[in-house]
Amino acid sequence: MNYRRVALLLSIGLFVIALTQKSYCTTQSCGDSLAVFISGVAGIFFGGAGLCWLANPLVFFSWLFIKKNKASLLLSSISFLIAISFLFFDEIIVTEAGHYAEITEYRLGYWLWISSILVMIIGNLLIRMVSIFSSPTHNNSLGQ
Repeated sequence: MNYRRVALLLSIGLFVIALTQKSYCTTQSCGDSLAVFISGVAGIFFGGAGLCWLANPLVFFSWLFIKKNKASLLLSSISFLIAISFLFFDEIIVTEAGHYAEITEYRLGYWLWISSILVMIIGNLLIRMVSIFSSPTHNNSLGQ
């Protein structure tokens, strides 16, 4: 089985589906994931929860480096930690003028985004385990 291909396609698929959903709600409205994704880069400059957007380029690089297992695992792990840290923020910037609103709910788009990244971590771990257990060195140490 080609674990790289399965992990990559499943992760990208979940990410794309996440973009079609609502991501989170504030006291003002619920954010469309695609709009949050596109405008999220501006949130970096405001700090706080906006910094969590940085998980996106990290997971993209994780996809690109899927053949370099250690790099992909590291990138997807850091991406996951950044993405999950969004749960620790109480508010997020909601206007270009710098107004904030309280985060009241996490919707399906957020959880699919997290799942997309988690799939990359699990896929990379599986790839790593399969390569370790199928290596000649490992088989020799087992007395085979």
